[in-house]
Amino acid sequence: MGMKNNHIVFVTTRDNRNSIAVLAGVLEADPVLAGVPVHFLAAGFHLPEQVDHLAETADRVVASFSFATLSLPEVAHQVHRLRALARPNLSLVAGGPHPSGDPEGTLRLGFDAVVMGEGEQTFPTWLRRVFAGQDWRDLPGLAHSLDGHPMRTDRPPWVNLDEHPPFSLRHRRWAPIEISRGCPWACTFCQTPYFLGGRMRHRRLETVVHWIEAARPLGYRYVRFITPNAFAYGSPDGRTPNLEAIESLLQAVSQLVGRERVYFGSFPSEVRPESVTPETVALVKKYCGNRHLVLGAQTGSPRLLSTLHRGHTVDDVYRAVEVTVRAGLTPCLEFIFGLPGETPEDRRLTLQAIQDLTRMGGIIRSGVFIPLPGTPLASAPPGRIDPELHRFLGQMAERGQQSGRWPTWVR
Repeated sequence: MGMKNNHIVFVTTRDNRNSIAVLAGVLEADPVLAGVPVHFLAAGFHLPEQVDHLAETADRVVASFSFATLSLPEVAHQVHRLRALARPNLSLVAGGPHPSGDPEGTLRLGFDAVVMGEGEQTFPTWLRRVFAGQDWRDLPGLAHSLDGHPMRTDRPPWVNLDEHPPFSLRHRRWAPIEISRGCPWACTFCQTPYFLGGRMRHRRLETVVHWIEAARPLGYRYVRFITPNAFAYGSPDGRTPNLEAIESLLQAVSQLVGRERVYFGSFPSEVRPESVTPETVALVKKYCGNRHLVLGAQTGSPRLLSTLHRGHTVDDVYRAVEVTVRAGLTPCLEFIFGLPGETPEDRRLTLQAIQDLTRMGGIIRSGVFIPLPGTPLASAPPGRIDPELHRFLGQMAERGQQSGRWPTWVR
């Protein structure tokens, strides 16, 4: 299969660097695709010009987008500009959380194909067929248009994390190491269990160590992790902490790079409140450089916690903060405002909890509800932050007790 005149473009943004790093690693591990030139081009004014230059001499250029719902307007703009090039040898493919939840809407933006769910197997298989001029429409895990009608193929088997790189060595595109995938809790606002399964899969310790050892000589210095719940690593049911597995992981990694360069249960991951115990937090203190522990609290309303299927209580949040502070770490609590069905009483309970928890030593990271495609709440209206709440959160931010990233439409 000749690959010399083909090119792969990853369209990069500040929000997709981790997924692009993983996909670049997957391609360089593929014996067929490893020789295909890969370009990392920033989404922006010059993107069409850069892609057009590649397409002038290439047999085929594939521009790949990985994005979440908040990036949809920018992606739609960039796809429109790329389609205006009218290059018959340019293919556009999308993957990531938003395309997986709304493949039909993503196709309407102008994409040729959508990779739904996990991309480690589907994406390189699709590329090989595209570059070889072979039909790819029967591949599992894809959405495409047939005579103007959207079509979906069946979901492929779940990915084994141990079979794929967590980042790119060749391009030195580093990302936090994904140690677990899937989630058993099925929170109604979250895409993870619906796209990645309700059973948690874990990357083996030996594989984690292998990739760190391979990356360190190339400049990989700090180790962070991606997982729906850091304290569920190695847990057979994804619910009950496996202290032995957590300690084995943290001990091995801290010995490789030094305790001060290991971060667990902090950005970009979190821990569930009920999994925070003196034992789990003690392991973080012993083996990691964390100053914070990120807790998914979401709301201070027991009623909303129940309707969201969170599987923990408000009391669990208070206990988690107490344990974390006692261990000498700062709890960073994530709250979502504007949740579907939120009443004034729910809001009052949340604000009361925030005031209590910050007095206990916690800090808040606030967000506004965004309906995500593919979830039970996909058709709910987006949340809003009214002027009174905005002032409250602003005052907390001035005191260093709150941070948040809100879309422009929240007020």
